[in-house]
Order: sequence, then C-alpha cells, then structure tokens
Amino acid sequence: MPALNTQLELDDIQGIVLSGYGELPQASFLMLAFGDPEAARRWLGKTLERIDSAAAGRPQGGSRLHLAFTWPGLEHLELSWQALKGFSREFREGQAGSPRRSRILGDDGDSAPERWRWGGPHSRAIHALLMCYAATTEALETLLAEQRQILTEAGIEVVETLASQPLPGGREHFGFRDGISQPKLAGVSASQDKRHLVTPGEFILGYPNARDQYTMRPLVDPIEDPDGLLPEVIQDSDLRDLGRNGSYLVFRQLSQDVHGFWSWLDEVAPNPEARQALAAKMVGRWPDGEPLVKAPRRPAGDGADNDFGYHHEDAEGLRCPFGAHIRRTNPRDMLPPKPGTDDSLEINRRHRLLRRGRAYGPPLAESLAPDDLLSAGDDGQERGLLFLCLNADISRQFEFVQQTWVNNANFAGLHVDNDPLIGARGEGRATFTVQNEPLRRRYHDLPRFVQVRGGAYFFLPGLRALRYLAASPHRLTNGVSAPTAPATLLPDTWWLQAARKFNTAMEVGIGITRRFTRLRNVFDRAFQQPASDAVQAIILRRRRKHAIDADLAIAEERQLAGEEDVTQRITELMSAFLLRTYRHGTAERAGNTKTYGLLTAEFEVLELPDDLRCGLFREPRRFDAWVRFGGPGPRVTPDIRNNGVLSLGVKVTGVPGEMLLDDEEHTQDFSAISAPTFTTPDVYENAKLQRLIGAGLPVWYFLNPFDSHYLDMLLQGLYAKAHGSPFEVSYWSCVPYLYGKGRAFKYRFVPLLESQSQVPLPAPDNYLRLAMLRTLAKVEEVVFEMRIQFQEDPVTMPIEDASVIWTSPEIPVARLRIPRQEFAIAERDRLARELTINPWHALPEHRPLGNQNRARKQIYYETSRVRQRINGEEHFKP
Repeated sequence: MPALNTQLELDDIQGIVLSGYGELPQASFLMLAFGDPEAARRWLGKTLERIDSAAAGRPQGGSRLHLAFTWPGLEHLELSWQALKGFSREFREGQAGSPRRSRILGDDGDSAPERWRWGGPHSRAIHALLMCYAATTEALETLLAEQRQILTEAGIEVVETLASQPLPGGREHFGFRDGISQPKLAGVSASQDKRHLVTPGEFILGYPNARDQYTMRPLVDPIEDPDGLLPEVIQDSDLRDLGRNGSYLVFRQLSQDVHGFWSWLDEVAPNPEARQALAAKMVGRWPDGEPLVKAPRRPAGDGADNDFGYHHEDAEGLRCPFGAHIRRTNPRDMLPPKPGTDDSLEINRRHRLLRRGRAYGPPLAESLAPDDLLSAGDDGQERGLLFLCLNADISRQFEFVQQTWVNNANFAGLHVDNDPLIGARGEGRATFTVQNEPLRRRYHDLPRFVQVRGGAYFFLPGLRALRYLAASPHRLTNGVSAPTAPATLLPDTWWLQAARKFNTAMEVGIGITRRFTRLRNVFDRAFQQPASDAVQAIILRRRRKHAIDADLAIAEERQLAGEEDVTQRITELMSAFLLRTYRHGTAERAGNTKTYGLLTAEFEVLELPDDLRCGLFREPRRFDAWVRFGGPGPRVTPDIRNNGVLSLGVKVTGVPGEMLLDDEEHTQDFSAISAPTFTTPDVYENAKLQRLIGAGLPVWYFLNPFDSHYLDMLLQGLYAKAHGSPFEVSYWSCVPYLYGKGRAFKYRFVPLLESQSQVPLPAPDNYLRLAMLRTLAKVEEVVFEMRIQFQEDPVTMPIEDASVIWTSPEIPVARLRIPRQEFAIAERDRLARELTINPWHALPEHRPLGNQNRARKQIYYETSRVRQRINGEEHFKP
C-alpha cells in the first residue's frame, strides 16, 4: 500500500470532492448543452470565479457551485486531441455508449438507455453539469435564477434540471439511514481506521492510487499550454497534467418504487416485525443505520455504526446475509483469497466510491417509518436518488462494483441472487437468500425496486484545469514552415546516437542506389519475379509445415490477443509523432506522407457475370471519384530520396447504401501501395516499426538480428525503387476485404499506359508531380484497371498475414479513369490534407478483413483528425 501521508493541493481541488455539503441541504443539478465554443469558454471563465476549492473548508451557510464535463463537452470546448485521448475509455464512450456498457451496468428492460429521460442514445447531447448547493430554499432559488440568466446570455441551454429534496434524519426513500459508510481520505481525515482509510489517488487523479501507481489521465504537450496554466506532471515527463486534482463523476438518476418495496415485503413477511427484519436483512442495516453484524435480531438503539468487519464477526453470513446491499457494495474484509487479513482490505480499498448523492421527490410518508410507508399507498409521484460518486478509475471502481458485486448472481458463493435493493433483474425476477441454521431461507421473485432514468459520466477538473479549458485553444501552427526533427522515444544514449548515424547512412545509401534506375530496371526484368517467388516459398513452407490458419474457413478472421491495445499504442505513437514533428508547420500524414497529386476521376464498374455482382460492383455504372497519389513518409522529402513505395488512395462517391463508418456518407475507399506485400506482416510488427520510426531508427526494424525481418525487407526491397511516374505503377491492396458473404478478395490497380517515364538526373525535388503533369498534357485520360483475386486457401492465402502474396487468378472488375485536369494548385493540396482515405468507408459487402485493417479503422480516423486539428482544417467530406 502506498504511503498515506500524501499532501493534497487543496486550493486546486473542487470542494465537492472533500465534502458532501451536509450543511447545504438544498441542491439542484443542471445538465447543459453548449452553443458557440468561444461563448462557452467565456462563460466558463466567469463561472470558475464562483467555484470554491477544497481549501475553503466546509461551508457555513450561503451557496456553492461546482462544474463537470462530459467527453462531448470537452470536445465542444475544442480541447486538443492529445488531451482528449488521455481520458479513460469508459468516459470517452459514456454511460450509454454501447450495449456492452449496458450489460456491465445492468441497464436493461425499463432501465435501458433507450428509455432514459436524459443521457440516453436518443437524448439531447449533454456537455456539462452545473451543481448548485445552498443552505436554504430561498438561497437556492436565487442562485438558480442568477445562473439561468448567465447561461441564457452565453447561449447555453439547460437540457435537464434535477432538483433534490432533503429527507429527514439523513434517510433515503425506503426509510433507511444513508451515507454512513464513506471512505476516509488519507492525509485529510483524522481517522486511523485502516478499514476505511483510502489513499486519495483512488479518487483524485495525479496522486498514487492503492497500487502505488498513477491512474491514466489526460496530459498535454507544453506547446499546447504556452501560458503555463496546468501543473507539471509529477513523474519524469515534460508534459502538463490536465487531469491532476480532477476526478471522474458518475451521475445516475435512480427511481425508487417505495410502495412496491414495502408491499412486496408485506406479502412475504407474516407481521410488521418480520417485515422490518427482512427489510433490514436486504439492506444490511436497521432503518436507523445500526448494522446487523452488531445487532442481528433487533435494533439495540446504538444507531449508525461503521466500526465492524465481516470475516471475523460474521463469516457465515448468519447475522448479515451475504447478498445484503451494504455487504455487496462494500465487502470490507471478506474478499478472497485471504479473508480477514490486510490483503483482503487492500483489495476492497481498490474499489471504493466517494458518494455525493442526493434524494429527489417527496417522501411517500413524512415520517419514513416502515409502517407509515406501507399504509400510505402509491401516490403516483416519482421519487428516488440522484446517485453521484467520485472515482479515479470508472472501470475498476464504479463499473466493477456494479458488475462484479451488485449484479453478480454468484457473489460470495450465491447462485441466482443479485443486489436485492438496486440489482438488475434481467428478463425475470431475482432471489434473495438469507443464511440461517439449520436451513437457509430463500425469497423468490423479487421485482426490480430501482429503475435507471438517466445517467452520464463526467470529468470534474481541478481549478487550474478549468482555467485552461476557459482559455482559447492554442493553435499549433502559424502557417507553413519546415517540420522539426522527429520525436525521440528512447533515452538519448551514446549507442543510440551511433545507431541513428548508421540509420542515416543506410538511408543515404538507399537514396544513392535509386539514382541507378536503368540498372535497377534491368534487374527487375530478370530477377524480381523469381526472387519474389523464392521468398514466398520460404514463408509458405513454414505456414504449411505448422498448418497455420488451417482451422479457419474462407474469409474467416482470427482476432489477435491484445490487438486493441496494440492498435491504441500505434495510434498514440503516430499521433505523438504528428504533434511533435509538425508543431511549427503544416502537418502531413504520418504514413503515405507526401502528396504528389489529388485528382478527380471516374470509377467505371464493368459488365460482370452474375456471381461477381456484389456491393459496389452490383451493376455496370460510373461513379465520380477522388484519387490521391502519395509517397511513403513519414516526412516530406525530395522525391529521389524517399519514393520507394508509392501509395494510391481512391474515394468513390455517390455510392448507395449504408457505410460501415458513419463520419462520411456514400463513399467507398480503396487504399493500395506499389508492392504486393505490406511493410509489416501484422499489427504487432507495425507497432515495433512505429516505435523505431519515432526513435529515428526505422532501418533497425529490418536489420535487428535478434528479431529478424529479413524476408519482409527482401519483399519490400524487390519492389521499392525510384519510380518514373505514379501513373505507371501497379498498386496492390496487400490486405483482404469481403466480397459479399463468405468470400474474401484482394485487389490491384494496374496502369494501362504504354509509356515508360525515366527518372531525371539530377532529379527535381518534385519530379513525380512534374511527370504526372507531363502525362496529362499529352493524353486525354490516364486509366487504371482494377483487378481482384479471391482467397482459395486459408493457409497459403491468409487473412491475418500481409506478407503473403495471393496467387489466385486476377479478374478485371472496374476501371479508374483520370481525365486531363489542373491539379498542381494550393486548393487541391489543402483538400488532400483534409481528405481521409479509410478502408472502413465501405459497404458492408466489402468490409475490411484482418488485423491490419481492423487497426486501420482507428489509426486512420484518429490521426487524420489530429492532422486536421493541427492545421486548423475541416474534415473534407466529398
């Protein structure tokens, strides 16, 4: 366990983190939707002056304001991509972001997000949460009127207002004392009880958590914080900490069926005493808050007590049932593998929640006494809990508690029980088991007593982070200038410096060999195909020997272990490369970098036999298209130095049907390079290459004797050379795609030009663009024929390995016609930067296949947005 004497920066932490504001019983919560981003930032700048820090202490009357943001809200404030990507996946996705998240939280049936009043997938987007607290009703009304006026003037809409209503005696609507068992923050609380003392890093970002580690949080480059508004990262880093002193705020509106709860108890319990006793067993406490562990039969009159454990006092669950609400949500010392020990308490501490909830709606009975609640009947009014909790890790804390403890039917060795009070019921009703001797007692058909009416995940920033968000975003570029040196991702040791010099020498040597183009053309005619066949034979011999992928069907994929994490790492590396390399210049792509030309074209689908009529190729037709010819990268250099593998990106427009990626409508993209195999065989190897590119050592990827990629190097080398013109090169997809149900295909764009351009020596920096211009001055159109080949065998024509060349016959299916046009203009170059070629801009019939394609979906999307943001440009949607 980490040291518990952490010194918190109280003057930078919003006060709600350290206090639930019991002194301010009146509260209202405003869900906001921003209008103009600049107006929203001005409003934020004024509002943060009213926000009190934790250093202000507990309030003595008056009112308090606090502010938190959703992921869409931070995007709307134009927070940089580098900062946005640092937030947790759960926060980015949102509470209603996916069916998986709904399953984790038990949000189904009447509690499904589709039925929520706010925060659901069909609800108005929420950008921020304004929390208003006051000592009196009058003070709250004054505060709300003042804030509504300010919001209106800023063009900010109040989407939903959730007003709380305090209940007498600190109770909740079922009639039980609430908020008793709260964790104590080490370094703040005077408590020395290790059962409740939790390191602040479990709730506040930027401090060590219970594992003595720093929870992932948003960080930004100093160039994005030129005024030094944010604190520096505590660890050894030059980044600034946007997350420090902030926390994730979980907000859920939970409607309580009070009449249904006590009516069900009345049906299964024979008398008022038994009814109250069963209710206490479901909760784990008597209505006055006294725990069953200390008073199992009837209240002893001692009231609320939090000084107890479970393993030594009640290991068999005979006092407080295993499935009781408070035993599930805070198991204390009963967790395996060593119940009753400090290890068990340590595990429990990793899943604690700092609750800040408030009741809403009128009490069913003013006394909140069980008998009065039962006799009151159903008044038809809604009441419940505005559940708020703070945690540093939504997944490990709130979502873990919900899934693994609250909704787990097998919690603590049970079988079909979930939380009797707040648990989801799935398609049926649940069971509640009361352990007893000699026999347990089981209660069946528990209805769902609590329904979810709305929910969202928020980020509660520190005060310095609020000031940063209120400032106008710092633009990364001031016009076109030369890019800086690439980022260094490894320690700058003497041997690394020497390795970079060797890498540079190798690149210079490769550049020199590209000047001997005629000799290379002679070699290609004589040896390119035999050499390529020999390398392929070595690769296929291994695949046949080990029957790699022999268990797969045609067009069947195999998800690689840890693939999503590797993809995320590649995305981060490439995005970081863009941010650092082009911090003072115009950003280009991290791969396929240099644009030789963006041209308009026509994509002509040929007359095909019935068995080939599928998706885009369903009928003979002509579509408008954009075609981008580019070079390898990762930087823009003179063509003769770095044009070994050219790239082709085709965006076919006006394609009818729903697309797989919804950021564009009716576009089908094709991406190909001038080599039949990809640079790396799979996404794992791509991650290695990207890391070495960032370190300035791409050559080492191929030459490293301890991690050989000689075969990949040979395949790339056989096709990498100084080309005479992008119009005279074949372009292969390298990776496969669906061709309707149960068929996979690769494609190649084959030039139909008869001319053969020579590489001029000395070569102008942009000789490839000049060659394209010369060709279009001579001919009416340049034509490429698109040919496809189908997968016939999963071993020798794999889906997941991009180093294998498929050998099935090629079938012409379309022609790409590029007419004479003027493309060497600034407007086209700008459109080329804004244009995103992503193979997931596709019809479902042509879904990309394989790990490299699955990775492209995220990598291409996110790096294109980084590039466009650096340049202050919009996403070009044809």
